Amino acid sequence: MRERLKKFGPQAKGAAGTTLTTASLQSHENGGGAPGEPKIWICWQVRLSSQPKAIAASLGYHAKGWAVSLFMPDIKAEIVKVINTEWCSLKGTPLLPEEVSFRWHGNRILDPGTHTLVLSEFYAHYSSPTNASEYLHNVPAQWKNFEKTRATKRFICLEIYVMLQMYEQRVEQSVSQASVAGTKRARTISSAVVGPGSKQLRLSTPISTWNGASRARTPIAAAAKFSQITFKKFQITTAKEDGRTLLIEDEILRGKISDQPFASGRMKHAHDLLLSNGDQLVAKRFYQLSEDAQFVSISENEAEIQAELTRLAMGQWFLQNFYHFCKDRDALDRVEPLLAFADAFLAQEVDLPSVASGVEQIEADGTGLTWLVERRRPTTVIKYSGTLVHTSARRDLASLTISAFAHYVFGDSQRRMVFADLQGTPTRVRGGDGIVLFDLMTHTVPGDSGVGDFGSEGINSFVQDHECGTVCSALELDQLYPLDAPPETQEADEDQLDSDN
Repeated sequence: MRERLKKFGPQAKGAAGTTLTTASLQSHENGGGAPGEPKIWICWQVRLSSQPKAIAASLGYHAKGWAVSLFMPDIKAEIVKVINTEWCSLKGTPLLPEEVSFRWHGNRILDPGTHTLVLSEFYAHYSSPTNASEYLHNVPAQWKNFEKTRATKRFICLEIYVMLQMYEQRVEQSVSQASVAGTKRARTISSAVVGPGSKQLRLSTPISTWNGASRARTPIAAAAKFSQITFKKFQITTAKEDGRTLLIEDEILRGKISDQPFASGRMKHAHDLLLSNGDQLVAKRFYQLSEDAQFVSISENEAEIQAELTRLAMGQWFLQNFYHFCKDRDALDRVEPLLAFADAFLAQEVDLPSVASGVEQIEADGTGLTWLVERRRPTTVIKYSGTLVHTSARRDLASLTISAFAHYVFGDSQRRMVFADLQGTPTRVRGGDGIVLFDLMTHTVPGDSGVGDFGSEGINSFVQDHECGTVCSALELDQLYPLDAPPETQEADEDQLDSDN
């Protein structure tokens, strides 16, 4: 605002005013939380990795009160949006949240495991008697006025550390990918077919034990009204030997679910779910399965929700095998160790339907709408691949590991399955700051693993798109699992060749 007033003057069009909606203004007033929720003020300024001894004064500094229930990754993502207002005018391409990190005043690194805490836990950790003098009470000069309010206002002074090399590598990679977009790759599906007598593998290939069983988010104004819900809980188990899954009825649970979704994707609504024991969860259901079909029946939703849960379970099974694979090759130190798939269960409504379900009555067999229930996590989402696009300009360790994991699954499943639409949230994983993957899709040769399964076409898109990064190379995946077409595609090509002959 100050810069606009300097340039245009206070009476100029666009120099003042706001385009914020009532909902966004209320969210700002409440610090992103519920009305009346306690706040902690975060004062921040920017430091660039290229000039680690100086503050980037041109990017300004700011202070805002945030609700104590917010996750630190979500707060960081909002701060990055503020920085990008000026950053884009200087650099053109906006920063991504994963290209910056929180630091304490003086460029001091955060303690491991605190990057993904909720704000109240973050403050409690650093306000302990052993930490307070070093972190909370070490206030830079421009925030000294806050010292006068310490008795009535909790605040912390942080720095936003921009990892400039990571940003520049991504921008350079994006430009490189854009320059070749639409051009034909030298390696095509047909040329990847193994010819008679040819030997593609240069290493001993592990034999898979897999049995072959077969979203952008749009924020919505948070709803304050909740209604009662009672449901049967179903857990999913996965056989260690072959990844076969089985649903097991667990117990009856009760709680409250928000009448309106707090977020919606292309096909699913997400609602807040508060169990009677105090657990804060998220419940998801399908409201659309395609652009043409606007209605989803109870049975269709149940089938696709079960498929979603099965995909998560298969993902975790393959991920455990992937880490064993890395350990066998003495390469655990070359991959991101804190990855996981969302731990979820099914919730099938009983007794009376909830308002959120949109169902008027429970079916004659006594069961109602089925939900996919997961733990509450930060809303910040990092996209690693699309449904039919498997390239990424990200070069951080987590992104390279997820790309290598996708390559491993393609090979370990004997080229019969790939994971797609991989996305994750920075959050707590095994006590550390990690990534939880969720809402994934799969492409399988039968094409029956759930919504978004494009069958062999989807697998072929991975074969065409995937480019091995440093983690793939370290694990020798390019040699162990060459990017060949799935078996059915090869057989079809061979039949066509025979027919032509």
